[in-house]
Amino acid sequence: MKYLYSGAMSETPPSLRRLVRPGDVPRRSGAVRRFLAVPLLGILFAAAALLAPALASADTSTTLTAVGTSDVSDSGLMQNVIQPEFHAAYPQFTFKYIGTATGEAITDVETGSEGASILIVHAASIENQFVADGFSYLPAGLAIFRNDFVFAGPVTDPAGVSKNAPNNIVQAFADVATAGFNGGGAPKATFVARDSGSGTSVEEHSIWSLVGQQASPPPGLVLCTVPAAIGGGETPVKAGVVAASGDPCPAGGNDGLPPATDFPSWYIGTTTGQGPTVIATNACTGYASPVNTCYVLTDRGTFDYLSSGLDPAGAIPNLSILTRDNSAAAPGGAYKLINYFHAYIVNPAATVVGGTTKEPVNLAAAQDFVNFLTSPAVQSQLKYYLDGSPADNDPGGGPPFVADASPIITATGIPHNIGVGKSVTVTGSVTNAEVGYPVLAGKTVTLDEIEAGLPVAVASGKTNATGDYKIAFVPTSSGSYQVSTGQITQIENATLSPVYSDILSPGASTAAKLTVKGLGTSGSIGFKKVTVKRGALTVTGTLVPPPSTKGARIELLALRTGGASFKEVGHTSLGTDKTTFKIKAKLARGFRWVLQLEYVQKGHTSVYSKVRSIAVH
Repeated sequence: MKYLYSGAMSETPPSLRRLVRPGDVPRRSGAVRRFLAVPLLGILFAAAALLAPALASADTSTTLTAVGTSDVSDSGLMQNVIQPEFHAAYPQFTFKYIGTATGEAITDVETGSEGASILIVHAASIENQFVADGFSYLPAGLAIFRNDFVFAGPVTDPAGVSKNAPNNIVQAFADVATAGFNGGGAPKATFVARDSGSGTSVEEHSIWSLVGQQASPPPGLVLCTVPAAIGGGETPVKAGVVAASGDPCPAGGNDGLPPATDFPSWYIGTTTGQGPTVIATNACTGYASPVNTCYVLTDRGTFDYLSSGLDPAGAIPNLSILTRDNSAAAPGGAYKLINYFHAYIVNPAATVVGGTTKEPVNLAAAQDFVNFLTSPAVQSQLKYYLDGSPADNDPGGGPPFVADASPIITATGIPHNIGVGKSVTVTGSVTNAEVGYPVLAGKTVTLDEIEAGLPVAVASGKTNATGDYKIAFVPTSSGSYQVSTGQITQIENATLSPVYSDILSPGASTAAKLTVKGLGTSGSIGFKKVTVKRGALTVTGTLVPPPSTKGARIELLALRTGGASFKEVGHTSLGTDKTTFKIKAKLARGFRWVLQLEYVQKGHTSVYSKVRSIAVH
């Protein structure tokens, strides 16, 4: 089942974009309610435009279609936060979101059936196949946020989950299976499942697999193995459906799963979205077990929104969260219930399944959308949604959605004051905000000085095996300094085949002010003329006053669209009587660059020009 959320938007000038295109990847066969405490800040991006081919129902230059998990729509996050804020930031695009199961969303993209340019999903074991088959424009999905899976059931809790397994999801499943089988008698409990190719189903099947691996699995529980193509794991079936527990599941059901007739009487599949499945669990009618005996695995965003009473779809007064926050000692470990979401730009070079047509993608709008989702302005607002408001069903649990698009960066050792020529050592850590994923080891970190609101790299280093770093430098000017990272692509799960990777967006520490005592003032510097032809750049400029000492330099700094900070691309030395200069440099073509000049003179504070933007063709 699919749900459509759309909004019309008016035309404005094109925005700036920071994402750049990697090499083409060939395809292998095979009234809005808000819950925010702060408004969006302005967002700056770089310019590019690429129109997609025109197909029936395909995105045009003024429309953007995203297809993906119903978690972000059934939780209200899409229609209450993302869509209206994207509308405000990019009114030139008419945006619609189609919420469905993750597996179905991937199929929609691969067949081109919805003409989608964006995919939002949450199941690593099928996302990796989507990337390997060439449907992702970038080499991996972009981390956007996470929430957590929870196990909900009736307050009466006939299976005893809340007492026996508040932080053990495998035991919770086992308890419901035991109550459902009930020694072969009438079920005392019912497990209500999505029974689809959803990310929640993938998570559920992985948990059932862990149940089957226990030394004493529930009596009467028979599991069959779900095909890897739809996420793997195991699912319950009736006795006799397979010769032995763990054998491959029979085909014939929804999205490649067993047919409903093969499920035991205590296990029911809804084949619907996240919200409707939770609502069906709350009603708990028409099943073999009595009313108020149903249990469901869902995400906390959807549960909180439904239980808040603000969801137009309904309410769930009969349900409460019984199991959450899997303990480190429980099967699956402390991160078993973390629910990671990723956004993909659809590759316009990929060929849709069943034909020779290229994917109908509005690449310009798609780039703007993922930039928007991963921007600090949007990421910082997630903590306000369904937290500390009447909509919050879980005051002690924090907001259901947590920002994790960028690493968390700390920096210590930047003094308030330092003498000229003295060295400073900055230490800190770079932490993967996707908790439970590998340490960010061997990653480049850059120490930046903030000039005209933009970072200028002054030193760099790498993180060690624990994600820590150390950078030593001699400050040449007073100002604000920060530590930053560029875009990071990292393998997050090497046990999957293909391996699962994702992309973390650039991040930065909180800027700290530093004053270098004893420095003179160099003066001022500015651009006079900038010309570029086939990547060859010529810059002329002026400065006042002329250098008072020998060895003065003018450095040309450049920041490419998508980069984390400025890098030096050219320089020239000046005599003591010079007030004009010329610098030549080569820049990569096909990008928009931001330029800045730095006037460096020994014993003086470095002086920076205003920034200047130029497209290099």
